[in-house]
Amino acid sequence: MRLSMLVEWSLGSPMRYDWDGQKLVPRDPPWRAEWGLPPVNYGQIPGYFNPADQAALDAIWASRQPIPAGSWLLGEVLGMVWLQDGDHKIILGEPSQLTNLDLAGLWAWFEGRGPRLAGPAEAIAFVRSLPGVRDARAPGR
Repeated sequence: MRLSMLVEWSLGSPMRYDWDGQKLVPRDPPWRAEWGLPPVNYGQIPGYFNPADQAALDAIWASRQPIPAGSWLLGEVLGMVWLQDGDHKIILGEPSQLTNLDLAGLWAWFEGRGPRLAGPAEAIAFVRSLPGVRDARAPGR
């Protein structure tokens, strides 16, 4: 399964943005110290709604290189960061890129939320279980 994601928060950057459906809007404040800087490129998969946090489905791009906020990426579902509260994060990238993730950094970032790495089959089943909201502005959908 290939999905498109929009990067809202670049690896290591304090600048965080939200997609309003047409453009990125800077968050105010951009981040909170207790979160720490993101150990991954983080964003969303428009068109899928996650009831756990009442927002678009969260996504992580499997790369150790910062990708600018506002970048649209198309990749395979490589797995998922499963969280106890149901606010799971889909991991996208190219096959074999899963090793590019800083898993220790991710576990620390989601400390207290019981993170575990779920495989592609579980991630795809989760995506397919979500209510979809078609967003014509999202490429690759």
